[in-house]
Amino acid sequence: MMRHVCRLQRGGVLRFNGTAHIGRGSKIVVASDGEMILGDNFAISASSTIVSYKKIVFGKDIQFSWDCLVMDSDTHNIYNEEGQISNPPSAIKFGNKVWICNGCMILKGTEIPSNCVIGAHSVVSGHKFESNSIIAGSPAKIVKKIKGWSL
Repeated sequence: MMRHVCRLQRGGVLRFNGTAHIGRGSKIVVASDGEMILGDNFAISASSTIVSYKKIVFGKDIQFSWDCLVMDSDTHNIYNEEGQISNPPSAIKFGNKVWICNGCMILKGTEIPSNCVIGAHSVVSGHKFESNSIIAGSPAKIVKKIKGWSL
């Protein structure tokens, strides 16, 4: 049986700034040093996963399709020759009115501005984009400028 899973570790912060819909089989995980902020009218469809070890901020009117993954960390440290972590977590930020189509991966360090659509099965990693855009591909890039989209 598929269920919702929400795991909030001691010290982690999960804040709802309005209404949210969490679809069947979806998972939200906030680690002990993590923070996740969900803006008003947040909706995530079935079987998606969002994991915060640092910070993930969603604006309002966010729409996720199914089978998406959002992670601000690699979850395992890699050490360089000097013994320093070479892959630290990096915050993710979503503006307002962003539609993430099915099968997308949004990875650490990414900033998606307002009024964007992320095309199906795109891999978005560590980039800043322009608002009013369709962002697609692997690696993702702006493929088209748009005026808007409807919820």
